[in-house]
Amino acid sequence: MNLILLTKSNTFLIGWVASLFGYVMEFIYNVTYSVFGIENIGLAIIVFTMLVNIAMIPLLMKQQKSMKINNIIQPEIQAIQKKYKGKDDQRSQIRMQAETQAVYDKYGTSMTGGCLTSLISFPIMLGLYQIILNMPAYIGTFRNYFTNVAAKIQEQSGFVESLTELAASRGISGDLTQTNILVDLMYKFSGEDWQTLEGIFPSIQNVIAENAAKISEVLSFGPINLMESPGFRISWAILIPILAGLTQWFSTKLMTPASANRNREDDPMGSSMKMMNTIFPLMSVFFCFTFPAYIGIYWVANSAFRIPIQFFINKQVDKADTNEIIRQNIEKKNKKRAKKGLPPLSEKTVEKNIEDLERKYQMSGMSGSQTSSRRSSMRAKADAGKQVNNTEYYNSRAAKPGSMAAKANMVKEYNEKNKK
Repeated sequence: MNLILLTKSNTFLIGWVASLFGYVMEFIYNVTYSVFGIENIGLAIIVFTMLVNIAMIPLLMKQQKSMKINNIIQPEIQAIQKKYKGKDDQRSQIRMQAETQAVYDKYGTSMTGGCLTSLISFPIMLGLYQIILNMPAYIGTFRNYFTNVAAKIQEQSGFVESLTELAASRGISGDLTQTNILVDLMYKFSGEDWQTLEGIFPSIQNVIAENAAKISEVLSFGPINLMESPGFRISWAILIPILAGLTQWFSTKLMTPASANRNREDDPMGSSMKMMNTIFPLMSVFFCFTFPAYIGIYWVANSAFRIPIQFFINKQVDKADTNEIIRQNIEKKNKKRAKKGLPPLSEKTVEKNIEDLERKYQMSGMSGSQTSSRRSSMRAKADAGKQVNNTEYYNSRAAKPGSMAAKANMVKEYNEKNKK
């Protein structure tokens, strides 16, 4: 019996993630079968999706904290953008970049804060998707039902010519003498296709019917055939796209900080979130109508488990002291800077960033008299200093205890203490 290797993804990183998760999926499938007597792909997908969402809680927590801080930062970033609106010269762009970076440094975060979580999540999601698309390649027990039929077909005279038309109709163009290609073909079969196969090979009709019945049982989720798309017809399967849209809309809404719902007209990021909250659920509904139902089961399960997890994370982040989050951010950032031989974040750091940027500006071929001017350099430093110390956030030394200004003052004092 040949191993089904070509159905596995060999894409860099994604293929590795899919193989690793494939072992977990196979373990879940075998446990539910041996312990509970349930051999079902839909149940395995749901349990697996639950475990993955639980494992991602630390990453989601980090992402939500980053979103909370970035939401506080946005008014200051918007003020800088308004200040340099319509100024397209290189010098203005450099100043805007330096002042923007100063704001992020002040809060111990970065322009790409939260992106790392998304980058890590992306190959995980794609790896899961590969497993769901190619279940026989990753679950040996399930694969056996296909290989039982494939082995008998390969014993039939002229089987390649007999299957050529059926394979072409299902988009399979590989070498049908290979077991893995035959399995790929049969994994795409509907109930009618299995009957067609019985008609092509009547001598092994019983073997085909017996294994096809078992495959159908494994790929059924209640009254829903997981291999068939719900389509735009009345059936139980229509619940999948409806639930996919509702659960994703709610889970996406929970991911958006409550304060981000305000001032959307002045906040491009907030507008983007609002658009995402609308478009993604609608896309889920459309795709779940057209894709096989097992893809929809995964999307519904993923969003359904994300809802209570996100609710829990939101509660924890809401209770977290913003001042403490900023302190931890600055501490982590300064540790990274120390490893690189850089000084802790401070006003002097901002000034050096200005000088470095203006040095690049001088090297860009612009007029030396414009960029080397002492007066221009001092103005640039003063602008950056304003962003670090004279914003509304830091303006009051006698701020109310517990107010946002008081918390921000604590961050500045922390920096000053570390400078000493």
